[in-house]
Amino acid sequence: MMEREAKVDFESDERLKSWAEKLDRMKGELSVQKIVDELYDWTARRMMDAKENDSKADEMLLKRCAYHGLNFAAPFIVMRHWDCMKQDGTYWCGEFETDEVDWRLVELIVNIQFACQRHYFGAMAEAYFDNKLKDASVNIQRRQKTIDDFNRLPEEFTVDDVIRCFSLNNLSAARTRVIRLQKDHLAERVGEFVENGTTKAKYRKTGVMML
Repeated sequence: MMEREAKVDFESDERLKSWAEKLDRMKGELSVQKIVDELYDWTARRMMDAKENDSKADEMLLKRCAYHGLNFAAPFIVMRHWDCMKQDGTYWCGEFETDEVDWRLVELIVNIQFACQRHYFGAMAEAYFDNKLKDASVNIQRRQKTIDDFNRLPEEFTVDDVIRCFSLNNLSAARTRVIRLQKDHLAERVGEFVENGTTKAKYRKTGVMML
């Protein structure tokens, strides 16, 4: 302890203390409706995956992820936009517009939260909904259908590949799936080509689906 105290960055400590005091004196409503909408869409996409995987456990584990994502990111978001705040007596208030940097932090947090939920509680939740006697401490995780389907996609793929790999029965469903992959930063459009007189889009994998 004595060695650690000798290396304390007091200037940094004072800066953290100053921010804590500022944040503690805030009042009013945070201007985060845009991020709330993004979180709603993120949750909706994950709920679609849970439905396709017939996983009541994932539906349950997802329900609080959005709350944690916004709760943990809120101080950072407010500090980034502090120039939009104004002092009202002993309190601070104001409105600001969140941006892509704010959302990417929230998105990172909810993805980590959901991955941790599945890692530590996935097997127990599956066992609960399956009504089977399992040793949950083993924590054997189901390999989700959506992950297997995604892994079957070639590195560069088309909507036709999505129909085949995800066992979809129409073009509209495949295009919806591609949009979800793009929004989750798992795929991006890389060009187009002509086949039998029809122009088609070509996509490339940019990420890995987490278990």
